[in-house]
Amino acid sequence: MSNEKHIYKAEDIFENIPDDPENVNLKIPDEIAEQAGLEPGDKLKISWGDQGTIIIEKVGDNEETNG
Repeated sequence: MSNEKHIYKAEDIFENIPDDPENVNLKIPDEIAEQAGLEPGDKLKISWGDQGTIIIEKVGDNEETNG
């Protein structure tokens, strides 16, 4: 994925989970998924960067995601 910057509002990418107030679902915008070559079911590593950034990396089946 490129180092291109995309800015989204939290309400556009995070969705509350019914009956689970402690957690939220992250919806990866279609344009980001396309650029990164992501498909439903791909194994991902999500990291929080500095200044509120979210880092999304596709990992292989044998790689550890710490999740």
